[in-house]
Amino acid sequence: MSTKIYKEDAIRQMTLLFLATHTPSYNWLVEKGHRELIETSEFIKFGNEKSFKWLLDQKFFVLAAFINAIDGNKKAFRWLIENKYIIWAATANAVNKDTKAMIWLRKNNFTAYAELAQAIIEFGKTDNSDITGYYKGP
Repeated sequence: MSTKIYKEDAIRQMTLLFLATHTPSYNWLVEKGHRELIETSEFIKFGNEKSFKWLLDQKFFVLAAFINAIDGNKKAFRWLIENKYIIWAATANAVNKDTKAMIWLRKNNFTAYAELAQAIIEFGKTDNSDITGYYKGP
């Protein structure tokens, strides 16, 4: 199983991927060897099954569990907790609008993860039916 510890700058670059098609962040993540964060965001944003398969093939089970926990999968959430991936579990709960989880992330100085959760929530509020993910107004 591939387990990485991410510095705040990597999570912040991932967060930017949810704000728009953010080429500098994409390039930064590629250059720093964090393709798995790109694949995670691609699946969350667009449901790209190839991205999820890539995560599993490369053994990024933590990120796959995070994706499933965001989708409300209690087994995935329990797996994150049991394997001590508390930050990812809290981030998933924050995405699912658990205010206590969001407060916990901020209180414990995991602000980059709190920002990621907020970006995912905001992304979900927009009309992302077009291919680029940009919201198109009336």
